Formats: sequence, structure tokens, C-alpha cells
Amino acid sequence: MSIFLFSIASVLSFLFVFTTIVFVHEMGHFLAARVLGFKVETFSIGFGKPLLRWMDRYGTQWQIARLPLGGFVKFAGDSGAASVPDTEALKELKQGITENSNAGSVDGIFHFMPLWRRAVVVAAGPVMNFLFAIVIFASFLLVSGKTYRTTTIGAVIAQSPAERAGFQVGDVIMDANGEKVESFRRLVTIVSISANDPIDFTVKRGQQILSITAAPETVNEKDPFGRMANRGFLGIRSIDQILKKQYNLGGAVVEGGKMTQTAIVDQIAFVGRLFRGKGNSEMLGGPLRIFYIAGQVGAGSMDTEVQDNRTFTQRIIGLIWLAGFLSVAIGLINLAPVPMLDGGHLVFYAYEAIAGGPLPERLQIIGFKLGFSAVICLLAFATFNDLRYFNVFGFFGRLVS
Repeated sequence: MSIFLFSIASVLSFLFVFTTIVFVHEMGHFLAARVLGFKVETFSIGFGKPLLRWMDRYGTQWQIARLPLGGFVKFAGDSGAASVPDTEALKELKQGITENSNAGSVDGIFHFMPLWRRAVVVAAGPVMNFLFAIVIFASFLLVSGKTYRTTTIGAVIAQSPAERAGFQVGDVIMDANGEKVESFRRLVTIVSISANDPIDFTVKRGQQILSITAAPETVNEKDPFGRMANRGFLGIRSIDQILKKQYNLGGAVVEGGKMTQTAIVDQIAFVGRLFRGKGNSEMLGGPLRIFYIAGQVGAGSMDTEVQDNRTFTQRIIGLIWLAGFLSVAIGLINLAPVPMLDGGHLVFYAYEAIAGGPLPERLQIIGFKLGFSAVICLLAFATFNDLRYFNVFGFFGRLVS
């Protein structure tokens, strides 16, 4: 594949995945608002000047904007895309209500609506992301079932953490840190994100049930997308036995819910490890890495020596699967207790519920500024990690030297 075609396919793959997730998130806010009686002024995919826009019969402007790196729902009474109150407009509206005694004029204005309704609308975006992931996972399970390798150990690598801990060929790993594991892939994920952290395993050896503790060591290996990355390494291989499980509709939904829950728990655990100083911050990626991964899934490898015989349908399926996992990440990020994000709004509402009134306007403004700075710093750090991931600094260093 030529560089030009690869670049176009990568861009389209990224836009497909990212725009789908953003649309789902904002649709959660929109649907909750519409059901609960809020006035929605704008539903936008992207930021900046609209390229395409139209008005629906409820007075909402739908638009697709120039910069397709996000989206927003703007409610009546907001000053911008982050649901920051338009204080001047709200003051004028309040004054008009006082003078005219016309309470009906505040119907649907976001910041005059009951607290519980505002909280539901704010939480609906991340919740919709999680539901979207469940639907995707359940759909794949319903159609294709689940194929997996068992957790029976087929080989123990010499001088590895597994050998030192006492694992043996034929052991069946039943759970890790209290989590029941039935697939070797899930076991690999747990080990990968737990470098240098002890893991408590429950192992079946013949008729015995044993407890074994092992701490994966850090190794630098190629990830599934061909880039070098640090991960935890235990030193075991599974046997060649492959099982397949089929699901009915109910079973697929339940299993899809479990997969979504597992993804949430893994990401929270990863952030917790970072705060404890044990996680690998290089694994925190940003838009560039998402772009690269989406390109690899949708467009394949730019390396002409790598055979990629996937059909167009298989590539789309891969992108949908990727969208499911990224949807969980977007939902979690938005629940972070940072002003400007949905989680920050929920913190403000929690204060309002406890104190009996909203946080003073001056403190809200300070909070939004700090939240904006935090988001920018996080984005900058993730972008820095992406540049290291692609060895950009090494490339320029070699040019200079």
C-alpha cells in the first residue's frame, strides 16, 4: 500500500472510530435532556465553524464542524460547549422573571432545572458510552461466540518469575488477585498491566488447590501494533487447547456487560498504579496513538512485506471492536472529577445537594479554569508519550548528531 493511500485510509479509520464514540457520548446527553424537558440549542460533532448544519422541529441546531476532534451539546443558558453558565444572561432572565412573575419562562433552561435532572443529563453521556460498549461486545458474542485458550500451563520459561514462584507444567490457573480467569488472553492482560506488582494466583495442581504469589518483571517487547513497549512478563505459555463458547441473546448481553466492567476495572487499576508510582506512564497514550492504532486496524501496515488479506468487512468489524474499547475509556475519562468534564459537573452538583445551594460563581470559574489547565496538561503529557512511542525524539536526535 502506498504512503498516500495508507494515510487516507488511516485518517478515515480514525474519524470513523472517534466520531462514532463522540456521537454516542453526546447523544446520551441529548436524549436524557430531551426526555427530561431541557431545551437543547446545539448538537455539534466537531468544533469551530460549521460545515453542515440544519434545524430540527424542536429548535435544536445540528451541525458538523471543521475540527472533528470532539463534540458538544449546548443547552439553553450555557455560555459555551462546556456547560458553563452564561451568568449575565441568567441574571437578566431572573430579573425579568421577578418583574413579570412569569415562572414559565425558565422552563427548559439548564441551570434552572431541578438538580437531579441536571445530574442525570450530565451522567447520561458516559453511561451511553458504557452501554454502547456492551452492545458491541454482546453483538460480536451473539454472532461469533468466544474462542479462547484455557489457562492450563503448557510451558514454564527457565529463570522466569513463574519458575521462581513455583509454577509447573499442567497447573491450571483459576484466579488472579481474586478475579476468576478462564482464558489465557485475560491472564496475559492482567500480567501485562501488573509489572513488578505481586499477583496472588489460585492454582489447581492435580487434586490440590494451591496459592502462588508471583511478581511479573518488566520487559520491553513489540506490542500488537509493532511498536516497542514495556509490559509485565511472567514466563508461562498455555497449552494448544482452544475452546469455543456460544451465547444466546441473554448470555451475550451478560457477558458483554462483564467485558465492559472488566475494561473499566482495568483502566481504573492502571490509573491507581500510576498514582502509586508503580505504573508505566508511557502506556498513557493520546490522539496520535489512537490515530496510529485505528490506522493499523483499518488500513493495515504500511510495510509492503507484511501480508494483510483482510476484507473490507473484516476491517470495519475490527474498527467497531476498537470503538467498543475506546468508548469505555472515553466514558471513564469524562467521569474524572475535573471541572469542564462530566465528573467535575457532578462534583459541583454533589456540593449543591449537600450545601443546599450552588458553589459560589467565583469558585466555579476558578474550577473551570483549573480543569481546563488540567485537561491541556494531560493532553500534552499524552502527546509527549506518543512522540516517545514513535521514537520521534530519537529520530531528530540522530538527524542532529
